[in-house]
Amino acid sequence: MAKKSASPAPEIKPVNSFGKVLNLLREKWPEYLLEIIVIIFSITISFALDEWKDQRQKKETEQTYLKGLYSDIQTDMNQINEVINETKQVIQATRTLSEMDTQRSAITYAGFVDNVRFMFKRPRFIAEDATFADLKSTGNMQVISSLPFKKALFDYYKQYETIIRVETAELETTNTIVGPSLLGRLPLGKQPSTPAKAAWTSIINDVAFQNSILVRRSTREELLRDYQDAARLGKSLLASIKSQLK
Repeated sequence: MAKKSASPAPEIKPVNSFGKVLNLLREKWPEYLLEIIVIIFSITISFALDEWKDQRQKKETEQTYLKGLYSDIQTDMNQINEVINETKQVIQATRTLSEMDTQRSAITYAGFVDNVRFMFKRPRFIAEDATFADLKSTGNMQVISSLPFKKALFDYYKQYETIIRVETAELETTNTIVGPSLLGRLPLGKQPSTPAKAAWTSIINDVAFQNSILVRRSTREELLRDYQDAARLGKSLLASIKSQLK
């Protein structure tokens, strides 16, 4: 019998790396897809949690600053109301002195000296700006979320800077112009002699004296307007802060 020839072995085709990857994906793609979804979800949650923590911290910091600003400005308002009242009295004293030439019979020497002393009073407004200064120096102004409130805050302290400049100019004017024209002519600190009492009426019509009164009154009237503007801005800020506090 003739022997049958052996059939050739089937040819095995080599599987390349890309093919292996495709086969692996076909078999396990649900597992990989689930894993990718879990990773993306975890990253998203992590970012969202970090953002929430950051916003919460900013909100807490903002509330702390708002409370500090409220306390500072409330103190300012108590002080500025007193300054406004004293400034009005200084202005009234200058008006009384400027009208003495027509009311000599109704004015005594003591009344004259009292008004001159009061005319030299310089009520000053010194704002509590520690919280605002900290906001600027630390770069934390960004935690103030309301842009209109932030603008109003800068307007308020800009008004305060204006007041400081006018008060400084007033001091220089008082020391160089008003003071020298009066202090050498009136014994304000002790009981005057009879000749001094008799001579005081001559001062009323003196040009330098009248000009000194005019300078004092005009400066104080300017400051009164500035104080009133600051009080208006401050009251508006307090109302705005109160609405933001939690």
